[in-house]
Amino acid sequence: MKTKEAFFVSLLLVFILVILQSTLLYYVIPNAVIPDFALIIVAFCGARRGMQDGQILGFFNGLAEDFMTASFPGFNALIKTLIGFLAGTIKNKMLFDPVIFPSLFIFFVTLLKGVLAAVIAYLFFPEGYFPAVFSSSFLMEIVLNSLFAPLVYLVLKKTHLIPNDIWSGK
Repeated sequence: MKTKEAFFVSLLLVFILVILQSTLLYYVIPNAVIPDFALIIVAFCGARRGMQDGQILGFFNGLAEDFMTASFPGFNALIKTLIGFLAGTIKNKMLFDPVIFPSLFIFFVTLLKGVLAAVIAYLFFPEGYFPAVFSSSFLMEIVLNSLFAPLVYLVLKKTHLIPNDIWSGK
């Protein structure tokens, strides 16, 4: 799949996942923690395709989340854009193995999401607004994201949504 086609398919996939995570999965699994599959895709696409693709995917992921949830407008867009950018900084700097690296990478990306949410909420939002960071549900999200990361990575690799030069380090 060509790079532009893969990017637009990734963008469409992120939108679909945000809609599923924000609506359908909450009805199917009430009161449960749902993994952030869109975040996982943004992080992997940024890490394998670079900062620009990571930022754009992250921005549209966050924008869709802002639209679908009751969060402050731009809150998720800023967080996911920063995550896409930071994930893109490791392009061509690391070799990816199929299991350990995806899990560890997404563990730190999800933790970073929580830290960024806390910092942004502290700096820009009224007193009393603080996201549920470092709670038991956030800890569970970190664990679920880390467990699902190798599977999502494998799907992205097999569908050519991320470059197939995984083992070469290019």
